[in-house]
Amino acid sequence: MKQMTCALSTAALSLLSGIAFAQGGLAKTSPGFSFPFDPAVYRMTAAFDLDRDTGTLADWTGWVSGDPTAGNGHAYDNHSGTDNGMGTGTSLRAIADGTVTSLYEDYPTDDHSGGGNYMFFSHAAEGETYRVNFWHLDYQGALKSAGQSVTRGEVVALSDNTGNSTGPHLHFGISRSSANDQYTCAYYHGWWEADEFYYGNTRPCLAFVEVNTGVTALNCRAGTSTAYDIVTQVTGNHLFVSPQENSWWRVFLPMPPATVHESRTSTGSAAPDYSESGTWVDSAAKSTVADAADDANRVVLTGGGARYSEFTGTGGADSATFSFTPTQRGSAELFATYPTDANATGVTYRITHLGGTTDVVLDQNGSAGVSGGTGTHADPYLIGTQKYVATHTTVGGDDTWDSYSPTGSGVPENGPERLYRFTVSQPQNVTITVDHTGYPSRDVDIHLLSALANTSCVARNDWSLTHAVTPGTWWIAVDSYGTDNSAASPYTITVEFEKESFPNSWVSLGEYSFDRAVPYSVQILESSVTGRPNTSLPGRVYADAIKVQPKLTYRSGWLSNSFVTRVSTASTPVCSIVVEADSLEGDDSRDIDDYAEFPVYAAPGLGASNASPIVAKVVTGQRFVCTERTADGWYKIHLTTGQAAEEGWIGGQPLYIFNESAATLVTPSEVEAWSAY
Repeated sequence: MKQMTCALSTAALSLLSGIAFAQGGLAKTSPGFSFPFDPAVYRMTAAFDLDRDTGTLADWTGWVSGDPTAGNGHAYDNHSGTDNGMGTGTSLRAIADGTVTSLYEDYPTDDHSGGGNYMFFSHAAEGETYRVNFWHLDYQGALKSAGQSVTRGEVVALSDNTGNSTGPHLHFGISRSSANDQYTCAYYHGWWEADEFYYGNTRPCLAFVEVNTGVTALNCRAGTSTAYDIVTQVTGNHLFVSPQENSWWRVFLPMPPATVHESRTSTGSAAPDYSESGTWVDSAAKSTVADAADDANRVVLTGGGARYSEFTGTGGADSATFSFTPTQRGSAELFATYPTDANATGVTYRITHLGGTTDVVLDQNGSAGVSGGTGTHADPYLIGTQKYVATHTTVGGDDTWDSYSPTGSGVPENGPERLYRFTVSQPQNVTITVDHTGYPSRDVDIHLLSALANTSCVARNDWSLTHAVTPGTWWIAVDSYGTDNSAASPYTITVEFEKESFPNSWVSLGEYSFDRAVPYSVQILESSVTGRPNTSLPGRVYADAIKVQPKLTYRSGWLSNSFVTRVSTASTPVCSIVVEADSLEGDDSRDIDDYAEFPVYAAPGLGASNASPIVAKVVTGQRFVCTERTADGWYKIHLTTGQAAEEGWIGGQPLYIFNESAATLVTPSEVEAWSAY
């Protein structure tokens, strides 16, 4: 039998995440669980760890190590549930109709020698099966027996301090069958009957707040005093969801979208944030790089070409500068791009940032971007883009190699194969992934070769591999597994380079920290140029475009309650949206590193697609006030002044919705009127 590797799960999850994040479709309705205690007044003393098994912590409010929590009860490492402190003998209630699946109640009070008393339940809601557990219960504190039915709100057990516990509390755990019964965080998803819950000053809560009328620029800070950095600003009458209050209100923050800066505008004139010194020339050539339409960081290149400086032997003193001013404090990854007419070795990109100045040297190797080939041994597919994605098939390919050595010794690859070739100019990691359907009857494998020979295999794997490569030319063989041709299959191959620069691609210049409302720049210097990669073509340094892509820094920020009023949901119903899905199968929210970013658009889409500009991005676990909705599943949310607009639209299956009727259902004509705002 073929031995599978852990790479299978990575590729499979990547494929699943692409399906899960498809935009469009109505938001899901919350299962509407009631609290396991009534009234909901018991302090959260330890939250679910959203960054498990890594040694760092993150709770459902977005708190991570080093973030000012200001009294918030937070997670401890690998905590699989949510703790609420309460006195011994507190009545615990079933959160929904269901069944007691198992229990234990014979640990004496204050016996901490083992796991303690517990009761497990099974609940069905909204087409899902939820597994719920209560831990640290009172001795003989179970009021129901295994196998018995329970009804929502029924008292089923009494709390205590048994087992691995440092004080009387309830450890509440929940999982879903679709998430492989991995424990998750009900607070994070907001799976409660009441959309709003509140625990008092310095305690976690979920409340709705409104910035007071007349406020034009209220600072939103990283912590609970004016000593903390300003993250962004908000304006009057905007509504936010707050997961915590401590003289300041903590609110969930959308992220700024990626922005593009080009050397020329769509009419061909110099862009307002672009300047240059020396002799630069207009060129009709420009990068054709494109971001996926559903990418939360999508930008669209619109300039009427690019600018270039020509040199003969080595570079001169010409320089070009792209300037930008971030609207939100945090880190961002910078990218550059250039067209196939570029031809210069050793171009310096000088980056100013919060920490100072950093020089990044890249080759603008335009000729390397020529792609083509047929996938045969004589004519391999040429890889000249970053990131390279293509759909091919081994069916009908060359059937020349039956095995690979040294690393593929003994693995039969008797089916047909397809060949790829790429060239790198510096040491780096390359990651190669194949995805296909029909496994195990259909099966293709990856082989990285240092020469065009099956005896030169340096790495192989079933679905994905990452390997360090040195400067030079390399080959990839995608071969059909087995002793015959039956496993040949169509597949999608993805090749990503850690450092290599290709034309018509976004080339990373690194990640840097920036302050808000402070000007920064990326300067292109010709002075470091050492020559031409293609000596038969003119030497050209191109100033085409850069992209500033904000990274996840602040999921939330703090607003002084001197300028913010809590909304009374009893008299003013509020609709809210929870960005619920993550990139794990079943959305189990176990690993903060797997959380995804989703785009917020200027206007709602038509059905599942949206072609309007991206004005912000939101991340998993955040909640926003929703004021309007369309019948086909687009929802308007309030943003901050750190975005390209103060309102935007989000849609798709990653969403849960609460109190849907509180959001106005708008018609297409009303939407069109708003989108002109």
